[in-house]
Amino acid sequence: MKIVLANTVGIDNAGWSVIPYPSRWTTSSLGHEDAFTYYPKDLGYLSSLLKRDTPHSVKLVDACLKRLDRERYAELIISEKPDWLVIEDSSRTFDDDEWIARRVKETTGAKIVMTGQHVSAFPEQALTFADVVVKGEYLKALRDFFRDGAEARGVLETDPRELVEVGELPFPEDDDVSRLAYAKKADPICEYTQIQIYASRGCPYSCAYCVARHTYYRSPMWRSRPVESVVAEMAALANKYPELEGFFFDDEIHNANIKYTKELCRAIIAAGLNNMKLEAMLAYAPFDEEAITLMKQAGYYKVRVGIETADDHVAEAMNLKGKHRPEKLRWFLETAKKVGLKVYGTFTLGGTGSTAESDRKTIKLMSDLIRSGLLHDCQVSICTPQPGAPFYDWAVKEGVINGHADFSKFDGGEEAVVSLPGYPAEEIKSARKAALAAYDEARSERDRVDFSSNWERSVKKLGFRPERVVVTRTSRAWHLDMALDAVKSEWSPQIAFLCHEGFIGDYSDKHPGLIHVPVKDEGFLSWDTLSEPNKAALASVNADLWIIPTATLYPRGYGNAARIAKMSGARKIVYLNREGEIIAAPVDSL
Repeated sequence: MKIVLANTVGIDNAGWSVIPYPSRWTTSSLGHEDAFTYYPKDLGYLSSLLKRDTPHSVKLVDACLKRLDRERYAELIISEKPDWLVIEDSSRTFDDDEWIARRVKETTGAKIVMTGQHVSAFPEQALTFADVVVKGEYLKALRDFFRDGAEARGVLETDPRELVEVGELPFPEDDDVSRLAYAKKADPICEYTQIQIYASRGCPYSCAYCVARHTYYRSPMWRSRPVESVVAEMAALANKYPELEGFFFDDEIHNANIKYTKELCRAIIAAGLNNMKLEAMLAYAPFDEEAITLMKQAGYYKVRVGIETADDHVAEAMNLKGKHRPEKLRWFLETAKKVGLKVYGTFTLGGTGSTAESDRKTIKLMSDLIRSGLLHDCQVSICTPQPGAPFYDWAVKEGVINGHADFSKFDGGEEAVVSLPGYPAEEIKSARKAALAAYDEARSERDRVDFSSNWERSVKKLGFRPERVVVTRTSRAWHLDMALDAVKSEWSPQIAFLCHEGFIGDYSDKHPGLIHVPVKDEGFLSWDTLSEPNKAALASVNADLWIIPTATLYPRGYGNAARIAKMSGARKIVYLNREGEIIAAPVDSL
């Protein structure tokens, strides 16, 4: 029997590149076929389980890695001639995933299994076309299902008390899809080529907006893998991929048991793997100073923590409980800075109990922490009620979801799908814009001196004085302002600025004399979507230097912009990273 395991669609029917965050939520970006993606961890584990524990032929495919739309994805799956198709779905992509499932079923006669966030919350929607729906964590349920005869039987309810034993898990799939390929297209927050790896499953907290806790595990739990298994997997991947620079522990919470964290750090050091660059998703509350110091010694260069809100009432309403400890947060950030461990913080606006005033407090906290250097960087999201989580149930009950039936809007990005009492959706969207403006101001104030110093050192290596320069709007405002100032002061060249039309006003007053090339389309810059006048204007510049500012340290995911430069005939193409360093664009990105 042939079983195909499929991640969600890679480009939705509206042209958005889909970015699933495993067991969290799914977001997207418009016009960005070079968008990053995450390794589909549960499908990866399921693939290895089925190959080890059943006699069936198993193949894992991923449209997000290959950036396939639903038509191309369906054809790929059909070419595998499956008897069974397993799709991990999300609310954000349900319509496209249903289309793929129906197309494959009609063409091949394959039976369909639907798993994931959306169908766990709404199994009845999937039963109109699927043979089996699995609610919650599906590894053990589907391993047993296919091992025991694969009799179609509607909804499979997974018992939270009988989930897979994590100590018996094989390493995730690395043949049908390459884990290194995901590292090379990884989350831009990762500063190195880091494979995603998992030391644990689940979370002991019960945050009201959390898909993982409520939809997948349905109880507060945390299960850690044996330390020796984690270290063995790290060693095997490091040996297999010499170009690998590190690992990203993309757990729900990496340090729920601080004793385990210390044990893992000591094992990494003992194995000589502390030369790798490590990063992790975790909570600040469990830390003590010994753990922070050990993590730094073990090779962790950055940790990501959920701060979420500055307001105690909002924290209580979102059920953050022990995760929200303001005094501990300050101690943690100061201690991490002392030992040289970077901290990336996440903040959320418009969550349960939020008001315009409480979100302003959160924005001020974020800004102050960035400006002081206690936070290296951060993310600001709009709290979005994902099906299966209590926030969604509350929003439905209170009738505050603004009539949204379009789950493509439920991605935690720029859309606000909830109007809170006294705090309508449009104000929540405005609050996020204010947060990003405050972020830009704080980064500009904090980083300008270091940026200028790095620019002065790296510009000497360029080897010529350009007369005609193109700069693209491919980074945050604080970074673009510094880039434009640096180019003007260094060479005083003719500068063309490729910029989305709605943002030209943000730069025209501060940077007079720019030749603006306005792009009307939303989303990422792309040669295929540029107008013919845009293309002609860029070609007429006859640029001898094309600068692509990047929000990242090591440029990844900027192939779209590099292709525009190449097609426009630029003599030399470089990236300018967020620290002011000029990096020659590699040939394989052009």
